[in-house]
Amino acid sequence: MLRNALYLAAAVSAIAAPAAAQAHGEGEQGSSMGPVAFLWPQDRPWSSSEDNKAPCGSVSGPTTRADFPLVGGAVALSIADDAWNVVFRIAYGNNPTTQSAFRTFVPARVDAIEPGHQCYKAPTIANVAEGTNATIQMEYWSNDSGKDESFFACADITLVGATAFSDTIPCFNVTASEFEAPQSTETVIQAAPEQSTSDNGLSTGAKAGIAVGSILGASAIIGVAVFFAFRKRSKPADSESTPYMSQTKGAQSVESVPAAARQ
Repeated sequence: MLRNALYLAAAVSAIAAPAAAQAHGEGEQGSSMGPVAFLWPQDRPWSSSEDNKAPCGSVSGPTTRADFPLVGGAVALSIADDAWNVVFRIAYGNNPTTQSAFRTFVPARVDAIEPGHQCYKAPTIANVAEGTNATIQMEYWSNDSGKDESFFACADITLVGATAFSDTIPCFNVTASEFEAPQSTETVIQAAPEQSTSDNGLSTGAKAGIAVGSILGASAIIGVAVFFAFRKRSKPADSESTPYMSQTKGAQSVESVPAAARQ
């Protein structure tokens, strides 16, 4: 119980700063990100004039690179609007500029995603040397101003061995429509009697904001849980369960754990 709580606490702390920097409140979509963006690895700067253009949907080339493990990697998404037919590809080299340079990375297509955050396990990358530069491409479909369109985003990486990878991937799954924040007092319930568990009336940006707010609020609860776990570690641990909230089909979605724990 204690180890799992620590893993989850570390993951929430890891995503808190990036999530705040890349605001998910109303109006964020269309100002600094498209309907979907990479949460990790960091994607190239977004451009509204280019995000429908292959291969990378950006006017910028590689600006930052994240170390990416050859074994036990994952890609994490920040989702501001409904999207479908999500495909991940990879190209090796410093700056791939043609669509033909990319090949399938995550084998299965993700049929549909909704506002929130999702994470997908990457396959083992074989027959590629440590230190190789590469680019992960995400292509997906979403509705922009009443029109279904394909979108592109890219994240630049450097491949490293498992022992050389020391980061914690901010990998967690939560959808805004499924997450129900706990009602701690009667006053809270009475303050919003018209609200229901559905997301009717919420903008897509607001729905994504709810997801982040719920996660950050949960970090305080996790901190208390860790404290009492230390105090009572001699007693039998309560069973834990983490709700599985992925709304996708065909691709494996994973929880956040440090890289070393996934070996």
